[in-house]
Amino acid sequence: MEFAPLILAPLSSPLTPERRQRPLLPGMAALLLALCAGPAVLAADIELKPVGQPAAELSARYPLETLTSVETANRALADVADAKAEVEARDLEQRRVCYQKFFVNHCLDIAKEQRRQAMKTIRPIDITANAFLRKDRADERDKALEVHDAGQPAEAAQKAQDQQAKEVSNAEKVKQGAAKDKEVAANTRKHMGEADKRVAEHNAKLQKARQDEAAKASERAANVAAFEKKAKDSAARQKEVADNKAAKAKDLAAKKAAAAPAAPAASTPPPASAP
Repeated sequence: MEFAPLILAPLSSPLTPERRQRPLLPGMAALLLALCAGPAVLAADIELKPVGQPAAELSARYPLETLTSVETANRALADVADAKAEVEARDLEQRRVCYQKFFVNHCLDIAKEQRRQAMKTIRPIDITANAFLRKDRADERDKALEVHDAGQPAEAAQKAQDQQAKEVSNAEKVKQGAAKDKEVAANTRKHMGEADKRVAEHNAKLQKARQDEAAKASERAANVAAFEKKAKDSAARQKEVADNKAAKAKDLAAKKAAAAPAAPAASTPPPASAP
């Protein structure tokens, strides 16, 4: 049992041994009694909600044998959370009131026990609902694994078929690539031969043009030489003809002079010039 400490204000004058031995006045004793009883009276006037009520209502709403569906279990867990929160709120209010009572620890012990009992009532519903949901999830996983395992042979066969088709396609692509490379090489050689042929033809044309130009130059030089020789010969013949004409005219004049009679020198006419 605990008592609230009583603190009295110091008296205006120190207590003498005689005054300390005097009994308290009746009025003072009544005041102390009223102070000690005051909190208990105030606490009794407060109406508290039972801490275990939310747990009891939850237990009545969800018997354990009814937690057999996912919907019910999920709804039960949501209500479990609400019930726990309500129990905590009511326990907090009760403990707050306990601090206003004379026997504080005794009141707190009662509140603690009420909270423990309420949580004990809630716990089986919480555990059962969670266990059902875990089992349901495990069953769903097992079903999914069974479906997956059942589909494995067909899936493996499909994968093998796809792999085989892929290998055939790759082999065909490789074959087509080799044929394409062979065709490209043949075209390259062909083009290179044609290019070489065109280069040779071009070089032959250039060589022939150079040869033709050289022949034409030689012919032109010969023509020039022949023309010059012909002109030289023509000039020589013309000179020879002129010389012959001059000689003939001289001879003719000499003959005429020899055949004409002698005459006075003064009246002798000058010989005619040769034409």
